[in-house]
Amino acid sequence: MGVEFAYVDRQFGEAFNLRMGLVLLPMGWINELHEPTTFLSTHRPSMERFILPSTWREIGAGFYGDVGEFSYRAYVTNGFDASGFSAGGLRDGRQNASEAVAEDLAVSGRLDYAGLPGALFGVAAYYGDSGQERSGTGGDLPSAGTTIYDLHAEYRSGGLQARALYAHAEVDDVSELNGALGFSGTDSIGEELEGYYVEVGYDVLSLLDESRGSSLTPFVRYESYDTQSKVPAGFAADPANDVEIWTLGIAYQPIDQIVIKLDYQDVEDGSDDGSDILSLGIGFIF
Repeated sequence: MGVEFAYVDRQFGEAFNLRMGLVLLPMGWINELHEPTTFLSTHRPSMERFILPSTWREIGAGFYGDVGEFSYRAYVTNGFDASGFSAGGLRDGRQNASEAVAEDLAVSGRLDYAGLPGALFGVAAYYGDSGQERSGTGGDLPSAGTTIYDLHAEYRSGGLQARALYAHAEVDDVSELNGALGFSGTDSIGEELEGYYVEVGYDVLSLLDESRGSSLTPFVRYESYDTQSKVPAGFAADPANDVEIWTLGIAYQPIDQIVIKLDYQDVEDGSDDGSDILSLGIGFIF
């Protein structure tokens, strides 16, 4: 078991406030709002798990606020632990506060604009070294500077909801990092990782009565991501890490706190080893 987030805020006003504790990094759509009632599919979008490693939280402090039609958040936290990086992405480099090492710190921030009716546009970024003065089977880890940024947009009007997200990550010193961790061939950590998705859903019950308090939302999502979009010279990318997913599904919320979901996924990767996944889920918040 673990704590997803736990922090203390000191509120000064709408434009500037302080936050300290175990914070959720302000990247993508799902990381800060990942309860099952806040997204349509049974599982979180895969791109937000393997390029943006949701759920991602670290120990740190920062500030946040709203200025006119803009909102922002900015934090200093402990960085990744690069000994957990792999060909499959950065996800296992999260420290998640439990006995976190903070020899290397990181900065992250997000800026959103909501000045158009029903629309939100924003950008988020992260940078920090990830070596944490660790050692692997092949020697000391390099600094492994890690940069991630995302561009995101959302539109909601009546029963329509549409979302788009692009994310890109870069890791420095990957050849040295591979050597320190004993990786060779197609096991290389990606020097660059990237992905995107587009999702559209429509609440058909909104056509009957917008004040009913329940929703029934068919949706479709396309996502593409590659955790080895670039690898260092002397290594090769594994085609299985270049993934495309179509998700078709429906989400029913009888009340805001409960959701029942059913979806089908067609998963394809560069190795031609595809799969079909049917998922049913029930979620709630309290």
